Amino acid sequence: MNLCGSDWVEALDRDDQLVGHLATDELVELWNRATIKIQEYGFAIEYGDLEPPKTGTFDGRRIVVDPDVGLEMQCFILLHLFGHSVQWVAPSLEHKLDALQNTSQKERFLEVLHDYEFEAAQFGLSLLHDVGVTHLDSWYSDFVATDWRYVERYYREDKKIPPWDECVATGQPLVQPLAIPPLKHRLVQVRFAF
Repeated sequence: MNLCGSDWVEALDRDDQLVGHLATDELVELWNRATIKIQEYGFAIEYGDLEPPKTGTFDGRRIVVDPDVGLEMQCFILLHLFGHSVQWVAPSLEHKLDALQNTSQKERFLEVLHDYEFEAAQFGLSLLHDVGVTHLDSWYSDFVATDWRYVERYYREDKKIPPWDECVATGQPLVQPLAIPPLKHRLVQVRFAF
């Protein structure tokens, strides 16, 4: 969904940080703070050329972000893959991964996937708050909803990559932070964002 005219002015009047329009100086600050904290949690962060449509990968020990995507997308990918990394290396969450990996009925899989995606988002928001970034909750929540629309559409349309701009969401309910549980780093099968 593209905003223009009065919709754009209305969004700006609400002081929303719109997906795709965050200022570069904010993104640089966000990237710097997040990378330091993610490394403190024991994850390495790397740039790496990934085969399209992959934009990032994680393996339980490191997060790789493709430098060919824009800085705003890199920031979101970093936060989101941090959240997924937590899910895969936190012993207290291990039981939740079974349904994600072993559900064959499409609608049930999409329900499980939704919960998995939004839990990762909650961990990403906790990280943001941990580094003192508390004014971007609306931007982050809209990005999470945009990402979910994209992922859901991908699975509903037989794994066809949808146009990103058709998935952009605004004014979404705020994601709530979820405390990051103790982690036990281990290698897991490489997973990716697209």
